[in-house]
Amino acid sequence: MTIVAGAGTAVGQDIVIVPAGSTWTYLDDGSNQGTAWRAPAFDDGDWSSGPAQLGYGDGDEETEVEYGPDPDDKFITTYFRHAFEVTDPPGTGTLRLRVLRDDGIVIYLNGQEVHRANLPGSTITYLTPASGTVSGSSEDLFFEDTANAALLKAGTNVLAAEIHQRSGTSSDISFDFELLLADGIADLVRGPYWQRVTPTSAVVQWRTDTFTDSIVRYGTTPDTLDQVVSRPEFVVDHAVTLEGLTPRTRYYYSIESKQGVLVAPGPEYTITTAPPDMTATPTRVWVIGDSGTANENAEAVRDAYLEHEPERPADMWLMLGDNAYSDGTDSEYQAAVFEMYPMLLRNTPLWSTLGNHDAVSADSATESGPYYDIFTLPRAGEGGGLPSGTEAYYSFDYGNIHFVCLDSQESSRHPDGAMLTWLEEDLADTLADWIVAYWHHPPYTKGTHDSDSTSDSGGRMRDMRENALPILEAGGVDLVLSGHSHVYERSFLIDGHYDTSDTIDPAMLVDDGDGRVDGDGVYSKPPGAAHAGAVYVVAGSSGIDGSGSLDHPAMFIGLSQLGSLILDVDCRQLDGTFLNSAGQVRDTFTIEKPPALAADIDCDGDVDFSDLLGLVSSWGPCPLSGVSCAADVTGDGTVDFEDLLALLAAWS
Repeated sequence: MTIVAGAGTAVGQDIVIVPAGSTWTYLDDGSNQGTAWRAPAFDDGDWSSGPAQLGYGDGDEETEVEYGPDPDDKFITTYFRHAFEVTDPPGTGTLRLRVLRDDGIVIYLNGQEVHRANLPGSTITYLTPASGTVSGSSEDLFFEDTANAALLKAGTNVLAAEIHQRSGTSSDISFDFELLLADGIADLVRGPYWQRVTPTSAVVQWRTDTFTDSIVRYGTTPDTLDQVVSRPEFVVDHAVTLEGLTPRTRYYYSIESKQGVLVAPGPEYTITTAPPDMTATPTRVWVIGDSGTANENAEAVRDAYLEHEPERPADMWLMLGDNAYSDGTDSEYQAAVFEMYPMLLRNTPLWSTLGNHDAVSADSATESGPYYDIFTLPRAGEGGGLPSGTEAYYSFDYGNIHFVCLDSQESSRHPDGAMLTWLEEDLADTLADWIVAYWHHPPYTKGTHDSDSTSDSGGRMRDMRENALPILEAGGVDLVLSGHSHVYERSFLIDGHYDTSDTIDPAMLVDDGDGRVDGDGVYSKPPGAAHAGAVYVVAGSSGIDGSGSLDHPAMFIGLSQLGSLILDVDCRQLDGTFLNSAGQVRDTFTIEKPPALAADIDCDGDVDFSDLLGLVSSWGPCPLSGVSCAADVTGDGTVDFEDLLALLAAWS
């Protein structure tokens, strides 16, 4: 192993270069140091110095720094530097960074940024406040990150750090740091997980605890991984794109580096590509909102779903925002997503929208921060939708379903803004049978948030209702999904309600029934029609449940229960099921779209041999007595000779 001269103490097989409790120089006068102070050659000879922990306000500091003359207007930024010597630097490998910080921090090694937390991803100044706080037991934690050991050089190396307060009234700051050279043997610490899965491509991502190259082997059987994609760059966050895939095909895969196999092929390590565009395919979608609590609530919702019809797993998975509480940091994502759903992530494509908690540490304008680092989303139409130019909002196709994701948190919600201008063009461009839209802030809710209140959530719910819904409904949207309000609510089939709840008119209820097959009947609407009605669902109780009046007049049902939503789309029918954390089905609804040709059983636009096979295989009474089914061409509840004659008469 390369010898690094510094503290030189081994921890396991890691080598400590800079130990915790080291002596740092610091500047605590509230001045603007610009960027020059980060450079190794900067002269910090007139700075103060002392051993870590450095800070004030907690009583456990080895060195207490100053915050200025006014305790109610403390300096936002305090600067720290530490020089250390290295002989025979390794050239490759991984540095482990262990950081105790309160509140925000950026760390530089030899002038290069290697760590940022609780600060915007964009350019910061000495007056930029931290984007989040550190409190409670977290004040004593050493947060971990990695950097490339190639940044080390022979001779003097310099660490520079800037601590930022959340505000001038914040009570304390803390700083300590440890730098280690990792043992060089890579272990998988995140994933694998699948992003941006299309009919012919897919992105697989994972994280290792040390810098390695990336190798993915894949094939259509676990014993024949005869295709390979490799990337020689040494990284810890790996993303490899597989291209030239066959639509609607299951692929087995392994994850490797030159050191060896990280993930061996097996029945759990598969990915199925999306069906060909505009091809009706039975599709199941699992939907969770506000799931990022990383606790027993999220576990119960997850387990209830996994135990419900395990023989029919989801084809894809939507997160409605607030995926990682409370600030959407990388470590919170590790606990709330990657350690919560590992078995699903390795074989189910995951799509997400930005929530307000995710946005604490992310920035849509620059597409930076943990949310944008973790998710790989279509910005150039890679998934079949119109290019949006940003991962903040996007669209994609899955078979005959068009999904539209909007950013209700940070992107402009103005009717003439970039997002809603793109939305109108995207909807005009799609030919899909179904349109499903999703974002974080619900246009209608009376749960833990009130969509009537313009002060609630900065007016975002009002903005989406007034500005986005008219475009969506004119574009023929069928289903809108949101979270944010920690309840479950589901609307009637409605259209044209863009004001507060007390202005709703009976004419806006396109169908005021329950939408249930075994109740008032399913919601029926013509295909491809504008303003034919949509169902709105608030599914924000996948990690935390709350309460409220739950009496919005647009809603058929409201529940204060933990749970998730399951969507099943098959040809001309969309079914929704709310499954609570106890595994109980608490709501169902169905939207039906009669095809242009009643005998077009498989929804491909033609009446042909495949429809004949579908009719014959469904011969007899429909599954629900007296209720029509897809092969029941005449609509009398039974598939029989009358349906056969009708099909033959419509043969095309």
